[in-house]
Amino acid sequence: MPFPDQLKYSLAAHSVAVDQPPLRPLPQDLKSMMDDIRHWSGAQNDGVAVSYFFRQYALFVSAQFDLITSHNGYFACSWQELQFSRVRNYGYNLLQTHADSRNFLAILPENRFAAMHFVLYRQTEEFIAEFRKLVKISPITLWENILGSLLWFYASLEKRQPRRAAEDMEWLLESKNWHPIKTSYMQKLIGSQPLERAISSPLRKTCCLYKELPDFAVCTFCPSPK
Repeated sequence: MPFPDQLKYSLAAHSVAVDQPPLRPLPQDLKSMMDDIRHWSGAQNDGVAVSYFFRQYALFVSAQFDLITSHNGYFACSWQELQFSRVRNYGYNLLQTHADSRNFLAILPENRFAAMHFVLYRQTEEFIAEFRKLVKISPITLWENILGSLLWFYASLEKRQPRRAAEDMEWLLESKNWHPIKTSYMQKLIGSQPLERAISSPLRKTCCLYKELPDFAVCTFCPSPK
């Protein structure tokens, strides 16, 4: 069955392109990719460039959770099967994730937690680990980049499907569900705070480093610089 055009348009709003070759692709080799990200973002060092990348990649992760929730499916591929391109949107140098619709896997609603785990582990944790072989940066910073976007998704879902949002958040807060990841980074980020409070107050333990980029300032949810 062809991937629905309407869903492609919806994903494009999350900076995810489906079955569309990147016009300005990033290299597949991570070291070369990191060099290109640094130049494209204006970052002065590799740590800032990698943090910038995962702030952008967070849109793909939250889009995956939206697909699992609203469309009973997701892109079941490793991070190596994704492509990335440089795009210019809203006057900023940003990134776009490219996915192949042949990797879209339909699932039963009762299998959503396995799909969520796949995204967290195979598409996020393993990706973070590979970048951290090249640059010294805290995994907490990168996970907070990812989960900030995911929290906004669940805060929106809570207004429409409060029970579903509560069930998913309960699963995300339990460390054993993240195995072989050693901890729930969601628990580390929000603790026992309700979703509404979590998205309306300073939340992060680490800075996303966007303030180090030419076009950005300190974020609302990052710690204030001393």
